[in-house]
Amino acid sequence: MKVLWCSLAAIAIHASVGLTDNENRNILAVTSPAWLANVPTPTQGAVVTQYPKDDDIKTGTLKEGTYPIDLNKYPKPLKLPPTDHPEVQEALKHIDWSKVPQIEPRKIKNYIVDTSGYDSKSDPDCWWTASTCKKPKLSYIPEDIYACPQPGQWGLNYDDGPLRIWSHDEEKKKWQEPRFYNYMVEHGKQKATLFYIGSNVITYPEAAQRALSDGHTICAHTWSHKQMTTLTNEEIVAEMYWTHKAIKEVLGITPKCWRPPYGDVDDRVRSIVWQMGMSTIIWDQDSNDWNLYGTPARGKVAPETIDKHFQDWISKRVNKQDNLHGHITLQHENSNSTVSMAERWLPKVQEAFDVMPIHKCLNDPYPYWEQSWAYPTVDNPSPPLNAQDPTSPQKPGGSSGSSSTQSGQQQSVGSTTVSTTSGAEPYLRTFALYAAMITLTLGLFA
Repeated sequence: MKVLWCSLAAIAIHASVGLTDNENRNILAVTSPAWLANVPTPTQGAVVTQYPKDDDIKTGTLKEGTYPIDLNKYPKPLKLPPTDHPEVQEALKHIDWSKVPQIEPRKIKNYIVDTSGYDSKSDPDCWWTASTCKKPKLSYIPEDIYACPQPGQWGLNYDDGPLRIWSHDEEKKKWQEPRFYNYMVEHGKQKATLFYIGSNVITYPEAAQRALSDGHTICAHTWSHKQMTTLTNEEIVAEMYWTHKAIKEVLGITPKCWRPPYGDVDDRVRSIVWQMGMSTIIWDQDSNDWNLYGTPARGKVAPETIDKHFQDWISKRVNKQDNLHGHITLQHENSNSTVSMAERWLPKVQEAFDVMPIHKCLNDPYPYWEQSWAYPTVDNPSPPLNAQDPTSPQKPGGSSGSSSTQSGQQQSVGSTTVSTTSGAEPYLRTFALYAAMITLTLGLFA
């Protein structure tokens, strides 16, 4: 039996500050995504295969079309993908549907999810849209990550990238990446967590590769940015399958993290995505930059309104009124409006907070299944190159070719070596090791 990162890292870190209660949850064991084993990975030299050295991170330009992806192998960008594709059908076979609650897909009313008629007080489905619930009613699903544990920490993150401006107007195109990625390099080589839309990854792979090479952490943000609770089970799998395939083909990594668009998640969605290998990350502060003039949401909020949010957050921190825990603040890289806002406030946030990617504040160095990736954490700011998760079982020769399922069956996760990053890191630990680690850290399961 094996367990996921969230049932270890969140126990050891979040519990100490009261952010989650995963130590009292019987987290469902899952295995690394076998349904990605045959996805091709980037050609040699196209993208980094381990966390980069700071000396190698530099500003620069990008030329579109230098790393072409065959779009015919994918669904239409930003459209709900079909569920009858053979690859989706194969992914569906890897879900234990007895662990997925029978919750009817939600309805859309006036362009938003309709919460009328739902009992948000008892909140039987832990539906975030209706109640901001982050602790699943199902005890075998870990709680959502929504804040950094220590006061003063700012888990920097941006949704909806990588940003490409589809225009022949050069004045408009200057806002597309790598503009903001260059900006972060210029401001202390700042690293962030980037929640990528799969469609954007395949239509602008060069920008995604640049972000990974800059040391940013990449997480999934679905294929078409739909409200996930409104989709069928099969549609949820299709959304996440194509997103993961795009990220793996372009970047050679398999993220263990995702964020639901609009925060729209319930226990049905959580159960499916958890079994596909991902922990759910929400936020505790919303900048509302998505509602600015000029954004894809056709927002109506003036920049001054967003400025006020940042001013208040910084003021509370400076005046020592913000001492409960750190923050994960919702921001976007989806338009000139949001990029401009991000550029305006990043230096000021850096002055008031300890700014870092989300996984760094969680002390989790392994955001991907691939074993060659180890990121800096608060406790270990200098991870070794070619690092491997020391708790992951290894086959002789360093391959992560298989991992045991909960029932003891063997499940293939790819046969190539770690250096090519096409094998998947066993995201799970053996039950004996799990119990030992918990005993050492918290005195549980002794």
